[in-house]
Amino acid sequence: MSKKLLVAPFAALLVAGTANAGTLQTLRLAERPQTADQLAAEVVEVQAHRSPGQIIVTDALYGGLAGLAIGAGVALISSDHDWGKDLAVGAGAGLLVGGIYGAIDAAANADRAPTGFGHSYSLMKGGF
Repeated sequence: MSKKLLVAPFAALLVAGTANAGTLQTLRLAERPQTADQLAAEVVEVQAHRSPGQIIVTDALYGGLAGLAIGAGVALISSDHDWGKDLAVGAGAGLLVGGIYGAIDAAANADRAPTGFGHSYSLMKGGF
């Protein structure tokens, strides 16, 4: 019985909503044909490449910071009160591991040679 009471107000709302609706308008876009020069001017790809030395140094420094943090944790847990040794060992191990990881990362990116804008434009103005 209560469902029947809700149907009548809901139907009245639907009828009132359609009565207040405005006229339907369509949007038309003017299409202009694009030439090859316009398309080449719009498509730009920029890729930043770091040098292998920069990759190795950055990863080694981050590894050293992570090792220093781990060394500080070991120094807090241990009861021998030799903070300097724990921090130095952690930072040294982190530098070594980070440097090795950076060398592997730099070697993995060695096959991706940067092209730059000059090389890519000469490819586009040729023909496919």
